[in-house]
Amino acid sequence: MLIFDPKDIFYLIAGMAFFGLTVLPMMCGIRLISVPTLYVAVGMVIGLLAPAMDFIDPMAGEGPRVLLEHMTELIVIVALAGAGLAVDRVAGRSEWQHTWVLLGVVMPITVVIVAWIAMSFLGLSLAAAVLLGGCLAPTDPVLARSVQVDGPNEGEEDDVRVSLTTEAGINDGLAFPVIWLAVVLAGVTVTTDRWITSDWFVGWLTLDVFYRLTVGAAVGWAAGWAFGKIVLSRWGDSATGGENAGLVMIASTFMAYGLTEAFEGYGFLAVFVAARTARGLSRGDDSDEYVTQPHRFSDQIEKILLAILLLWLGIYAVSGILDETTWAEVMLAVLLIFVIRPLIGIITLWPTRGSLLEKGAIAMFGIRGMGSFFYIAFAQGHGEFPQIESVWRVAILTVLISILIHGMLAPLVMEQLRLRRKAAQAGDDREPGVARSS
Repeated sequence: MLIFDPKDIFYLIAGMAFFGLTVLPMMCGIRLISVPTLYVAVGMVIGLLAPAMDFIDPMAGEGPRVLLEHMTELIVIVALAGAGLAVDRVAGRSEWQHTWVLLGVVMPITVVIVAWIAMSFLGLSLAAAVLLGGCLAPTDPVLARSVQVDGPNEGEEDDVRVSLTTEAGINDGLAFPVIWLAVVLAGVTVTTDRWITSDWFVGWLTLDVFYRLTVGAAVGWAAGWAFGKIVLSRWGDSATGGENAGLVMIASTFMAYGLTEAFEGYGFLAVFVAARTARGLSRGDDSDEYVTQPHRFSDQIEKILLAILLLWLGIYAVSGILDETTWAEVMLAVLLIFVIRPLIGIITLWPTRGSLLEKGAIAMFGIRGMGSFFYIAFAQGHGEFPQIESVWRVAILTVLISILIHGMLAPLVMEQLRLRRKAAQAGDDREPGVARSS
């Protein structure tokens, strides 16, 4: 007779989840269902069958909140390191033109519109509305992997994948000032039309915007340069064939993140910058192929953490958190996925290069995911938000819709773009021959 205790069930489910990641991607192909969708569905089934599990509820106590914060924090920094290593295209005004528009225009406008809707129709306070806008504006570096660059030295990079990869790599760091603004607003009362000149605003602008962003970029660059020089030297791991590529990836990522956070900078930004800096040192060098090894290791770690967090999302979604969901909350989540991000994106990207389908794909696939949950858990631990339940509900709904819709559409659209590029290249190859025969 088989007798399972909770520990046995945990190992069984975890083992099945990890093994599923090795076979499900090949089984799904480009069909209208994604691996994340399957994992969330399995989590929902587990949640419906299992008894109440307060240890997964970030609003049930400080312990569950801290656990979720650090789990999502870990998967985001691993994903950011992988994104930084993945892109071969060198950053530049023209090379990353879509990225700069997404970061400098689309993201701030999204924050403002989401916050305004949250205040006007959901009745959220200014602090809670800003938190919601800040946590939902960034493209997630984890769940957006299906529309991102595959990895270093892995074929031609198109504008769509490069733009979405680099956007996801940078915008998590740029979202943090908004999250800190929400935390600051949660502790002050805005009662005057001249609030922009108050001491708290100047402090936020000085510390949370200029100082933390500068430290994140500077420490990230220094850490990436130092690690890159060491690892790619004749005494480094690249000289031994990459025997410790996994350890190198974890060590460099954790040290860049920890050092930046110690100086009160934005560790998310530092991790991406460090990875990009190290990638730049290897480009054109004999050790260029080495970069693929730490990138693959980061991809493996990311998948392990993702399996756990997707199951958590499914379980938590049916645990009762959505029982008091209002139609206004549902509509905000729907509007963000189908209207706000796509419309702002396509309008602001209109003057940039590329076909309408390419710019539409960049605008549409602003996938939301685990980073949103990190920001809410983080803010919850640093300020008082009386309407935090509504913030959680909208974030969960948005991520669930994103996983389902983007999971269905992304493979089809990306395949269509691939076929169009292939046809265009074939036409270019035939053109000289046609000209000679005429």
